[in-house]
Formats: sequence, C-alpha cells, structure tokens
Amino acid sequence: MNNGRSTAGRTRTPPVACRACDLNEICRLTGLIAFEGGRSRQSTGALRTVRSGATLFRAGAPAHALYAVRQGMIKTTRMTTDGDERVIAFHAPGEVLGLEAFSMGTYACDASALEPSICCEVPLPLLGEANSHVRELSMAVVRLLSQAAAPKHDLARGSARQRVTNFLVDLAGRLSKRGLDAKQLILSMSRQEIASLLDTRIETVSRTLQQLNREKVIHVRGTRVKLLDLGKATDETATPLEHPGMGQESAG
Repeated sequence: MNNGRSTAGRTRTPPVACRACDLNEICRLTGLIAFEGGRSRQSTGALRTVRSGATLFRAGAPAHALYAVRQGMIKTTRMTTDGDERVIAFHAPGEVLGLEAFSMGTYACDASALEPSICCEVPLPLLGEANSHVRELSMAVVRLLSQAAAPKHDLARGSARQRVTNFLVDLAGRLSKRGLDAKQLILSMSRQEIASLLDTRIETVSRTLQQLNREKVIHVRGTRVKLLDLGKATDETATPLEHPGMGQESAG
C-alpha cells in the first residue's frame, strides 16, 4: 500500500448524468443544456477541462461562476495560520463548487483537480439574465444553498477506524446518490490528503486501510478500493452514517 498518490490501476472517476447533478434545475432554467451523451450540447456557458493538479479557482479570486463536477474529482483546500494546506472537502461528480459567490463575491478556498476532470461552468451573470424564470430560478438557488448548508457528519470525529470507515461510507453514499458505482471506489486523492480531511496522521490512514484490507472489509489495489463488507466495520464502530450501495437501497 502506498502512502502517496499511487499510479497502480489508475482510472478516472466516471461522469455523472445531468439529471443527477445538483445544478440540473438551474441549467434547465437558464437555458443551458449540459454535457450529455459523450458530447457538449451547451448553448451557453462552458465545459472546463482541468488537468490533474491544476487549479480551478483560488481563494480570494473574484467569483464569476458556479461549477459542477461532471467527471473526475476536485479537492477544496484552505491555508492554515501555520501556512499548511488543509483539505476541506473532496467533490465528486454531480456536486457544486463556488456557492460562496452568492454572499462573498470571491471564492473562499482553493479548488484543484485530483485527477483529469471536467467541470460544467455556469456564469453568475447568466443567472441574472434568465428573466423569464426569475421566480423559479430564485427558488432553485435557495434550494441549492439550503442543501449545501444542511448539517453534515463530521468525518474528523471518532477513532481512526471510525474516521476512515466513515470517509469510505460517505464517499460511497454520495456516488450512489448520483447513480454511480458505490462499491468500486477510486481514491484519486493521496493518503496525506485523506489524513488532512480527517484531521489525523498519514500513518494512521495507511495503517487503518491496511487493517481493513486484512480483515476483508475492503480490497485495496492502488487507487481502487472495493467495498466488501463495510457494514461490518460500521457496526463495530457504531457509526451513525448509512452506507447506500452496501446492502441498502440506493438513493440513485
């Protein structure tokens, strides 16, 4: 098992269907026809291709657009007072970045690609131009902001086993919600980046993944993690998280 970002068995996180994307309603109301069927049919806006390691936007930069991950994985980070990079979140296909633009006018964090990624870009001025759907669009934006503000499970709480297990359960559930494979995960982030998100040490993340692998709870091969019996691990740690795709009905 590699502590860094392994290249073994590397592949890309698959694309999400427009109907399963959080920006779907806004794209419809603004006249955007998002990327579908292997080609772009957008009449306005743009698809942004972001190479692995490249930046989508930086903290403090003027916010001019919302972004939805179409394919790949994007991480958001902030700098600590000590000058260290702290991972805030990993954004999977169908999830939105840049919502702080509505209240701040600037981006609150750095966003960069963990793997070759495609993002749908919705220019903010376009939201003000959709005059024929002003009320519907306003309601759609409110719903999107409310969804983003909803309480989320703190992945940086509990024992090391709870944190790592909850991280896998959370990612699997989010992928399942989008209709993507929730049992074959692609961890394009490094062990160090996972440790930063979970507020623990890289050695702890690696050791816990190795332990879960030995117990046949998961099977790790490079960046690929197959979930075999994650319910066993969550039962043992009494985690409150559900795990769609692991013996429960998927929301996708």
